[in-house]
Amino acid sequence: MPRARHVVARGVSLDEASEEAHIHLSVVARVPGAHAGAVLAVAALDDPDPDARFPWFVSTSVDGTVSTWHVEERGAGGIELVRDASFGDDDAPWWCLAVDDEWLFAGTHGRKVKVRLAVDADLESLPGAIANHTGWVRALASVRKTPRELERARAVRPRKASLRKASKSQSASAAADDATPPPTTGDAWRFSAACNVVRVWQDSFAFDEDDEDDEELPPYGAVADVGSARIFTGDILCLAGVRASFRGERFLIAGVADGTVRGWRVREAPEAPLGTDGSLGTDAPVMLPIREFADLRGGRVAALFPLSEAFPDDDVLSRFVVAGCRAGALGCVDAETMRVSPRIAAHVRRRSSETETRRTTKGVACVCAGPANTVASGGDDGIVRLWRPRVRREREVGDEPINTFSTCVVLEPCGGDIDTVCPDALTDDTKIETRSHGDRASPSHGTRCLCAVRDKRSGECFGALAGDEAGGLALYMYA
Repeated sequence: MPRARHVVARGVSLDEASEEAHIHLSVVARVPGAHAGAVLAVAALDDPDPDARFPWFVSTSVDGTVSTWHVEERGAGGIELVRDASFGDDDAPWWCLAVDDEWLFAGTHGRKVKVRLAVDADLESLPGAIANHTGWVRALASVRKTPRELERARAVRPRKASLRKASKSQSASAAADDATPPPTTGDAWRFSAACNVVRVWQDSFAFDEDDEDDEELPPYGAVADVGSARIFTGDILCLAGVRASFRGERFLIAGVADGTVRGWRVREAPEAPLGTDGSLGTDAPVMLPIREFADLRGGRVAALFPLSEAFPDDDVLSRFVVAGCRAGALGCVDAETMRVSPRIAAHVRRRSSETETRRTTKGVACVCAGPANTVASGGDDGIVRLWRPRVRREREVGDEPINTFSTCVVLEPCGGDIDTVCPDALTDDTKIETRSHGDRASPSHGTRCLCAVRDKRSGECFGALAGDEAGGLALYMYA
């Protein structure tokens, strides 16, 4: 039977914040009524303007709408979030979003993963979908293919190749003289979760926008289904793809409603045959369940963030995943061993009266990359907090010998707490103290989702976009 790995180590308190490099965020733009219902997901898209600093954004809501946004910089340093387009969808609402190059992937209420062209502010729909999931698609993730898997993708030439995305990996000269066959499929294995089943799929370049007008041949989609995997302990709420820098191993990690973190090793298929349709390779990766699992003892695991996204070249950090729980805790899990680092009470509100000070723990709902090598978290308290991951060696207590040490990653608070409520919504009995350039803050609508904001020119993260349970959006910047 699978077993949980517990490492008892010294806990980390919010009061032990390092004074080194405190970071402060400021709300620079806010749209309180961006949607009529809770914001479910936000994502940053590539702005095709080569001189742009800010990306485009897309937000989805439980009200069934999808909106795209851009940032306009006004005089005297003013910044405004401006809506470009808003539309509905037959499979709305969209529960989760993922972006890769020019494509946007959405997990929908209609049990599908749908694809859109992300360089278009109207999010032009691409053909095909990964349909017939076992329920709402609540999580998306991906891992990059190995060189051998990429070589297989070039083995069969597609009937018609859409070069919109393939051209990213092919030079103009090679395309002109046809020296190198374009890849049939994308450079990543993609995963989507509904209930306790994970579907495995990949991009397809064997489609053409005019296929539906071709009566002789059936249309091809922009995505192709290749397999599935299942766990037996509860619904999967979030996914994270991990590629450890040290050995190059790939993992798919799942946060589960029973409070555990579980996963698979993603391995190459041994000499798998290519597809027989003349266009697509179906050499699905081998999904090996990791026998151990991590029990965070913090309620439903609602958010995962792989540190490999922020520290891809760090041998230690790249194999850890930050997990956020509905009981308010954050913890780091080693994807290779499933060991849990010391957890912290991430979203805690202190309320003082004349007789006592009470601490109320609020749930963690989302985690993403933060500025200056930090991790940002949001939760039911409506506050965005920043954390700095630190590598430590801790003495293990339990079944192992007393002198056994393990490497773990702990999260230290580094400032930047801000509430997402508008200052004019404060009341006398809800004011709390914050350290963010004098901005007033108070308990407000909970933060539901976050995405990192990166400088298009340098690639550095300098802020975050947050969506809340009342349908509002807030853009934060590192000062």
